[in-house]
Amino acid sequence: MLEKRGIINFLFVISFPLYGVGWYILASFNSIIGHVFSASAYILIIVFYLIDILYKKELKIKVNYLFFIMLLFHISCIAAFFVALNKNPPFSNERLTYTRAGITMLPFLAFVVVGLYNEGRYDKLTKLTFNSLSWLLIINLVGFYVLGLENETHSIEGRLSMPFIDGFYSGAGLIAIINIMLIYYLKESFDNPVRFSYLLAYFLINLFFLYSINSRLANLIFLLVFILSVFNVTQKFKGLFVVGVFLIPLLLNLGLLLYEILSLPFFKLVMKRVDIKDVTTYNGRSLVWERAIDWLLYDQTEITFGNGDNGHYFLHLMPDIAKIWEVPETSTHLHSTSLSVLVDQGIVGYLLLLFITYKAYMFYKGKSTLKSKEGVFFPVMVFLLFVMQVDMFVYRESLGATILSFFIAMAALTKGNSILVSRKKLKLEKRNQ
Repeated sequence: MLEKRGIINFLFVISFPLYGVGWYILASFNSIIGHVFSASAYILIIVFYLIDILYKKELKIKVNYLFFIMLLFHISCIAAFFVALNKNPPFSNERLTYTRAGITMLPFLAFVVVGLYNEGRYDKLTKLTFNSLSWLLIINLVGFYVLGLENETHSIEGRLSMPFIDGFYSGAGLIAIINIMLIYYLKESFDNPVRFSYLLAYFLINLFFLYSINSRLANLIFLLVFILSVFNVTQKFKGLFVVGVFLIPLLLNLGLLLYEILSLPFFKLVMKRVDIKDVTTYNGRSLVWERAIDWLLYDQTEITFGNGDNGHYFLHLMPDIAKIWEVPETSTHLHSTSLSVLVDQGIVGYLLLLFITYKAYMFYKGKSTLKSKEGVFFPVMVFLLFVMQVDMFVYRESLGATILSFFIAMAALTKGNSILVSRKKLKLEKRNQ
């Protein structure tokens, strides 16, 4: 089993870097090839597992009900693809829809396999995850600074634009997650000066990269999680999940207060862009959020099961905003994973997302309380919870969604709910009948 575990873990470590390269292929050359390449490591993990099952003639699955709820959420995502296809959208076609539908749940299933092969060694997986995300960051830095590549989906002149990732601002999310994990490792290595020093150097260098990307909302959420983590408040804040879920209404009502805070000299230096209109509208995002909220309160077209992938386009929520931003309407999005899922997949899809996020949040909160190695993921879950309200980082096949799939996969593997099915036993039972 050790050799098999080594193969699986190697594929897991390279999975995030390959995911990133796949997105560059998707944006630069061919979307279908790019999607498949981004999922290549996950495909290999699943194929390896299936071959191993055939060899051992035994299927061993240890999952709880969260596994099946996650599958339901993915089915809701797939349904949204086909609802959109049925409306003949200009941004998709039959081949792309079938490709996305075919690979959308592969990362989650692959992560379940990774967990099965690492049963009893989940602390090892925390390091492997950190290493994998770090390698993704490294290849992006090499791509930008050495090869001169930029993100082909979205980039802004003069700012760090990571080429091997799904979007410009996703780079900020990646660095924030690595640094949140580094906070944990810095605390852990406080008595080891050498390890503490190079981890601190890594942390500080990443702060420079965050500054170079300058995603203000991601930076603010990272700062919030950083403060909560340093002072060990994260797991003690009982209403934190509720605050995260209702972050957009809070932001819409606290715009002026936030501007006063960001006007302080320190934040002006860090954020670079501090303008009252820009800050209070969150660079125009509040206009988009309000359109989606108006749809929820007053329109409610297809509110139960949703309007399909990029449902806001079919509802024509943003044609005038697209003109203001000087982009095609097909290139717009709601700047919120939660609102996008609500519009695309309806109340059903949104409640499924809320449920799986809550269960993963509580799972890692428990691990953090018990001082388990997996507790390193709890502040990352808090970051994902907050950022998914105000960014597309956790939407569909995005990097944040893939990371969330990993967290949910680990939470879906519990010792108390195991199913052991042997082909030999099944044959004996059939003969006895």
